[in-house]
Amino acid sequence: MGEATPRKRTGLLGGSFDPVHTGHLLIARDAMEGLGLEEVFFIPAAQAPLRTQEPTATAQHRKAMLAAATGDERAYQVLDDELQAGGTSYTIDTARRLHHKHPDRDFFWILGDDQLGKLGQWKEAGELCGLLEFVALERPGHPLPEAPPIPGLRCHRLRGHVFSISSSEIRERLRNQLQVQEFLPAKVHQYIVEHDLYQN
Repeated sequence: MGEATPRKRTGLLGGSFDPVHTGHLLIARDAMEGLGLEEVFFIPAAQAPLRTQEPTATAQHRKAMLAAATGDERAYQVLDDELQAGGTSYTIDTARRLHHKHPDRDFFWILGDDQLGKLGQWKEAGELCGLLEFVALERPGHPLPEAPPIPGLRCHRLRGHVFSISSSEIRERLRNQLQVQEFLPAKVHQYIVEHDLYQN
């Protein structure tokens, strides 16, 4: 009998990406290097369930900015399943689709330091923990909260890089005509300028 083919280790990074910024790319890189992931799928949400505000940019623009940000990295892919589905985007639905489509992969959902404590609020969290492992990235000076007591939860805690900018702050800076080049991949900044996004 031949040796079994090793399972591919795939990171999943979801969010509104409104816009995608350098911090998102650092999170993906930290997770890849910390856990030996072979690839990361960036998954833009149509509407995140724990956010009341709709994304400012359209789905088409957010997908295009992600493609611009990740296009030079072969290990990164943009999955638009949640945008295609529309409505509220639930991680459990995405996890089921990915397991059906890619049974040869182990999936690791990458969390920011503000998301770990909210996992208990995620839809069908118990089943989700059977489908995914989680990666929680802790930034220096921002200790991670305790993981919620969800049966079967597998969570890897990693140290991440310091990056305190957020998409909402970038949008606010653009509305106030302040510089944002240091916070965005160059191609994303160019796209925002060309399409006059976040100006009002």
